[in-house]
Amino acid sequence: MKTILGTGQLGLTVMETLLQNNPYEKILLVNREGRLARPIPQNVKIVAADVTNRNDMTAIAQKSELIFSCTDVPYPIWSAFYPATASALAHALSKTNASLVFADNLYSYGNLMGATIDEKMPHNASTKKGRIRANALNTLLHSDQEFSEGVAIVKASDFIGPKIHKGVFGIDFLQKLYSNKAIILAGKLALPHTFTYIKDFATAMINVGTATDTFGQTWHVPNAPALSLTDWVRLFEAESHKKAKLIALPKSIVWLTGLFNPIVKEYYELAYQYEYPYLVSHDKYVARFGNHATTPLTIVKETIQWYQSIEK
Repeated sequence: MKTILGTGQLGLTVMETLLQNNPYEKILLVNREGRLARPIPQNVKIVAADVTNRNDMTAIAQKSELIFSCTDVPYPIWSAFYPATASALAHALSKTNASLVFADNLYSYGNLMGATIDEKMPHNASTKKGRIRANALNTLLHSDQEFSEGVAIVKASDFIGPKIHKGVFGIDFLQKLYSNKAIILAGKLALPHTFTYIKDFATAMINVGTATDTFGQTWHVPNAPALSLTDWVRLFEAESHKKAKLIALPKSIVWLTGLFNPIVKEYYELAYQYEYPYLVSHDKYVARFGNHATTPLTIVKETIQWYQSIEK
């Protein structure tokens, strides 16, 4: 059985992609509540479990051939959540025959000042969130334990696409675009920035997880060409037939705002992503699986179609 930890935007997209590939796939969904506010097929089951609990994860792993970890929690609880989750998963894998595909971001690489990020680079982040992510990787993939041979890490950049409620071009951006309100974007808007389409992420997770030669490694999702924030906005304007009212927020203002807003303070240490080009190589993945990266125009069209459908 294939198990998905987390029923957020990535977890549900992995489920949908698995079912597109095989409508009869037996899937186990896991979240804290053991329920989902949407119908699911009979061959998909959902149970309640705590991903930070060793006993819970061992019980889940005993039922699973392959686990997709797609968890997401707010920044303020990362320091407790991810070390406990990595520890619980490591314990569960060491006691069972399950394999793990762990969804990750790029924070562990830290600020590379515009250098193209590839999988050979060390995880030397100096930021708080980068160190948290790097430590999770060390627990799961670099601990020299036998179970690590059954772990694969799949890394993505910032999300873009339909159903994205957080992020630069998430629901807040779309609401302001359509209501003709000011849109605040931080950093240098003319610099190229790699974004990850959520469906490409899900497809990469599944391709890596169902191959036989991909474990014990890190993989980067194939992404659309890196465009500047300005170019992305122009695509959204053209597709929506709206004119964006953009305000570029300097890094200094983000820092000042963070003194009074704890959420903004969490984002500040990641501001380097928009102070330098943010470029990600997916050559390793493409050499193994081919390039299924969705084009920027298609991403924007599907995002606008989704937003219009929920606003009707």
